[in-house]
Amino acid sequence: MKTSKQFLRVLSVLALSGTLATSLTSVVRADNISDTKDKISSNKSTTSQLLAKIQDQQKTLAKLNNQVSEKINDIDANQKAIASVTKEIAAFDTKISAAQKQVTDRTDVLKKQLVALQKQSSNSISGNVYVDFVLNSKDFSDLISRSMTANKLSAANKDALDAVNEAKQQLSDLRQDKADSKQSLEDKQATLVQQKNDLETLKTNAQKQQDAFNKELEDHKGELAALQAQLSQQTADAAKKAQEDAAKQAAAQAAVAQAAASAAAASASSSSSASSQSSTATSTVTTGSNQGSLIANVQQYLGVPYVWGGTTPAGFDCSGLIYYAAQQAGMSLPRTSQAQSTLGTQVSVSDLQAGDLVFWGGVGSAYHVGIYIGNGQYIHAPAPGQNVTVGNVAYFRPDFGRRI
Repeated sequence: MKTSKQFLRVLSVLALSGTLATSLTSVVRADNISDTKDKISSNKSTTSQLLAKIQDQQKTLAKLNNQVSEKINDIDANQKAIASVTKEIAAFDTKISAAQKQVTDRTDVLKKQLVALQKQSSNSISGNVYVDFVLNSKDFSDLISRSMTANKLSAANKDALDAVNEAKQQLSDLRQDKADSKQSLEDKQATLVQQKNDLETLKTNAQKQQDAFNKELEDHKGELAALQAQLSQQTADAAKKAQEDAAKQAAAQAAVAQAAASAAAASASSSSSASSQSSTATSTVTTGSNQGSLIANVQQYLGVPYVWGGTTPAGFDCSGLIYYAAQQAGMSLPRTSQAQSTLGTQVSVSDLQAGDLVFWGGVGSAYHVGIYIGNGQYIHAPAPGQNVTVGNVAYFRPDFGRRI
């Protein structure tokens, strides 16, 4: 009897030791799984922060693209103004040359008149042709006649020369004004070109930062995939080990129970054993028109390269793509994203429907535009060096939509 009790006590200690060992192993496995889950949570948090940075950087790039595009338009307009002023200066040069010719012709006429008068003066008395012409009069009547002729010729020649010289001076002044305007335009052109170069430098740096963010995001995606695979394996291993431990524990407990039953049968006491029943509960888990034409028109230009100011299938900028596709759909839209952002009624990003235009920036000051096609996606012409493509609000989220 004493031996049976000692044997039963040993079996109970062994069963308890197995239970404790199983519990300790389960705690270690749980800690490993918890660590992996923490790493996954940290990875997702970092990824969310990266996505926010990428969206901000994409907005910065879109703004810079728009500013460069506007600066190119300003440079083109200023160059046309320079060409126009240069043409006007050339026209003034022609008029000034004509006026100079008039002065020369008038001087030649005057010289001929003086030669003619000199021929009519037999003697040179004063050295002045007009005076000699008068003093060589034959009589008083001839003197009066010659005096009137000399006065008329002198006054007429003076008036003619003054008029021509005055016209010439006015033309020269106007030409100088145009030359000053041209210099101002050329100075402005140099400033615009420098501003464009500065913007392109900013855009290049922003693109490098964007590329770095994207690379970091891809690295995090790879790390997340590895962690999720690790978690799946740890969970599967833990489940398998738990089944094995449960089987071992059940066997140990059964052995203890068998030993207890044998000891009770061997004793003289009369006892009865009762069997326990276990009930299981089950639980259930309840699981819970024109715009169409515009989208179709835009979709056919997927892959077309981005071109500054482009409005043809040879190349589009963001607003040029919408502008051209709308024309094909029989819709008349403004050319720029700023003007397009004032059309129709405003809708939030969460309420977008296929065919809505999506904008980045503000109403009347939008710097980028695309068209929503559903399922969180839109089509747009992103930036130089890229093609018309499908974007996702999860990576480059617009600020608002317009339903037209």
